[in-house]
Amino acid sequence: MLIIALMYSDPEVLEKVKHILIEEFQDIKAESKPYLFDQFTNYYEKEMGKNLQKEFLIFKKQVKKQDLIRIKHKTTEIEKKFAVNNNRVINLDPGYINQEELVLASFKKGTNYKENLGEEVYAHKVIRFKDREPTIFWHTFPDYREKENQEFFIQNLI
Repeated sequence: MLIIALMYSDPEVLEKVKHILIEEFQDIKAESKPYLFDQFTNYYEKEMGKNLQKEFLIFKKQVKKQDLIRIKHKTTEIEKKFAVNNNRVINLDPGYINQEELVLASFKKGTNYKENLGEEVYAHKVIRFKDREPTIFWHTFPDYREKENQEFFIQNLI
C-alpha cells in the first residue's frame, strides 16, 4: 500500500495537501497521530522552521516499487506548489508498505542500501518485517525506530 509521511508546521497547509493527496491517490486506510519531529533532528529547521509535526498516511491504493518514480515526482510538485520563497512548508515522503517491508522513495543516492529505480529516484528500505516483527537498519531514520510508529505500521500491514 502507498504510504506518505507528511512533515509540516502549518495545519492549514496540511489539510489542503491531504485533500490533494486524496484526489490523486484515493482513499486513506489509516492516519497516524502527529508527533513533534524536532526531537529527532534539526536537519529541516533552516528550510522549514521549528515545531515541525509529522504524521503518516497509509492509502488503500496498491503500488509497485516502480510506481514510486511517478509518485515521488508528483509529491515533489505538490511540495513546490506550497513553497514560500523556494522553501518547503510541507515535506512529503512517499513509499510503500507491505508484509515484508517499508520502503521510501528518495532523490538522495545511497551507497549500498538504496536501489536505483530510475529518473533519479531511489528505493530506501527503512524497515523489514518478518511475522509482523520489525527489523531496523543502521540507515533507518530515528523516528521510524520509535515503538509507537512501528506499532502503527504493524497494525496496518496487509
